[in-house]
Amino acid sequence: MNKIQIGSDEVPFVIAEVGINAGDDIELAKRFIEVAANSGADAIKFQTHLSNEEMVAEEMEKIGAGEVYEVVSGCSFSKDEHRALKDHCDREDVEYLSTPFSVKAVDWLEELDVSAIKIGSGELTNYPLLDRAVEAGVPLLVSTGMSDYGTIADTVDFLNERDAKFGLLYCVSEYPTDPADFQLDTIEEMKTKYDVPVGFSDHSTGVEASVIAMARGADFVEKHFTIDRRLPGPDQEVSIEPEEIDTLTDYAELVHSTSGREKFTTDEEADVKAWARHSIVTAEDVEAGQRLTEDDLTTKRPGTGISADRFYEVIGEAIDVDLPANSVVKEDHLRPE
Repeated sequence: MNKIQIGSDEVPFVIAEVGINAGDDIELAKRFIEVAANSGADAIKFQTHLSNEEMVAEEMEKIGAGEVYEVVSGCSFSKDEHRALKDHCDREDVEYLSTPFSVKAVDWLEELDVSAIKIGSGELTNYPLLDRAVEAGVPLLVSTGMSDYGTIADTVDFLNERDAKFGLLYCVSEYPTDPADFQLDTIEEMKTKYDVPVGFSDHSTGVEASVIAMARGADFVEKHFTIDRRLPGPDQEVSIEPEEIDTLTDYAELVHSTSGREKFTTDEEADVKAWARHSIVTAEDVEAGQRLTEDDLTTKRPGTGISADRFYEVIGEAIDVDLPANSVVKEDHLRPE
C-alpha cells in the first residue's frame, strides 16, 4: 500500500503523529490508528526507538537529559510490534510512517517495507543515518528544526549527491511552540531554495498554525495526535484530538480546492452580474436623432443594457428612437453610423 501523494498539485497530506503518546501499549496504539484513520488522517506516524542504539545514557545524564532516555526506554515497541502496527494501518487503509533514531531502526523500517521514512530534526545532521535511509530506497520526509539555511543546504546537498527523493518540513523544535515564533513564509522560501516539496511539522497547540501553513503553501503537515490529552506522556500538551484531525483534513481539502490561480467567472457569478453591474440609462427624455451628451445620461442597475464602462464612448452618439428618462439604453437604440 502506498497512498502517499505529496506535492503542490495535491491535497495537503495530513500526518497524525502518535509518536510516544501510546507509551508501549500496543493495543492502545492500534486504537490510535483506528481513531486517526476514521478522522481522515492520511498517515499515522510512530517513532522507532532503540534506546541504547541512539543514546549514551551516562552522557545524557551529565547534561540533565537523563529523563529523555528513561521516557524513550518506556515508550518503545519491538520490531514485531511495529510490524503489527503497520499491518493494522494497512487494514485501516491509512499509511504507516515512523521516525528512526538510529541506523538499526532504519534497518527495521526497511524490513517493514515502509512507503517513506520520516527524518526527525535531530537527525538532520546525522549523515550515517541519512545515508542508510537513502539506501532503503523510499522517499524521506526531513524535518529542519534547530537548523539555519546553511545547515539545511548542507543536508540537501548530501541527499542530492545520493539521488535521494525527499521533502523537507519547516519546523520549530519548541514544545509547545509560541505561534509568534513561527515564520511561515519560510515554507515558500524553502521551496524556492531547494526545489522539493515542503511541509510543516507543527508543535503548537490547536490546528490554526497548520491551517495557515497549508494556505501559505505547505504540501503536507505533521501534527502530534492523541485520543485523549489526559493520557500520560510529554507530548500530550501539543497533541490534537480526533475532532481536530477531522477539522484539519477538512481544511486541507478546502485549501486545495481554493488554491487555483486562474480568474474566471462562475455560473453563479454570471447570475449576479446580470443585476449587479450598471448599464447606461437616460437621465432626461431624449428624442430620435438627438446626439447624446453627458447630461443626458447616467448609470444604473441592472446590467442588461450598454455596459457602464462604455459611458464615454456613447457620448456624442446619435439616438435612433425616442426614449423617456430612466430608460436602459440598448445597442439597437443607437443610430448606425
